Amino acid sequence: MLHGYLQHHWVGSTGGVSLFHRVARTHPDPLVAATVGEIAGEVAAERETLRTIMSIVGVTPSRLGALTARTGELLGRLKPNGHLLTRSPLTDVVEVEALRIAVSGKHAGWQLLRSVADADPRLDPVLLDDLVQLAESQLDRLEQAHLGIARKRLLT
Repeated sequence: MLHGYLQHHWVGSTGGVSLFHRVARTHPDPLVAATVGEIAGEVAAERETLRTIMSIVGVTPSRLGALTARTGELLGRLKPNGHLLTRSPLTDVVEVEALRIAVSGKHAGWQLLRSVADADPRLDPVLLDDLVQLAESQLDRLEQAHLGIARKRLLT
């Protein structure tokens, strides 16, 4: 079960890293872009930590799953926003909302691994505590960015 669980989170982290980097590069609000860029670096580092955890547990990351996640992230850019050739102001809000959802899933994953770490000596409880706290910090920063940009876009 742990093998499959880690594979699912590997796939999610692959898509998440790609999404974070793209939003950091393309978001028109400089404060949101900076916040997302900072978190993008953290998320990429966490993906490498996940790779290490997988290796310790004896799980090889799925290349097919990673490819599927990247493809899904690319397809996710095609959304009905009423703007065919230009960026919709709503995209600025929805993208950050998607990042919040992604970090919520990652947070749940770290929490689950932490909950079994005391019974599985392959898992480092201190590392997992740190990862849970980092995800909580990311959620707080993304909430502020999301609500700030939402107020700007929805009230204009």
